[in-house]
Amino acid sequence: MRCMFFSLLILAGCAGVATNNTASKSGSAGPDTCNAAAYVGLIGQEAVTALAVPDPKREYRIGQPVTSDYVANRVNIKLDETDVIVAIDCG
Repeated sequence: MRCMFFSLLILAGCAGVATNNTASKSGSAGPDTCNAAAYVGLIGQEAVTALAVPDPKREYRIGQPVTSDYVANRVNIKLDETDVIVAIDCG
């Protein structure tokens, strides 16, 4: 009986926690805390058009290392290998 109790306790610790993330229009997994939806029209355009996005912003190519810090009001602008904007989200 004691072994069964500890087994159930360990099993309960392995269970995942449910989250309630909603995707914004920009494709991010969370709320639009940086007004990224206002810049979705830039997707498909050259990176130079990202100059219209006010700071704080971060531009980077897909696959490029970036810091893991989360800044809720920062706009992330993801570029492909030809410097075309492919995604815009917050973080």
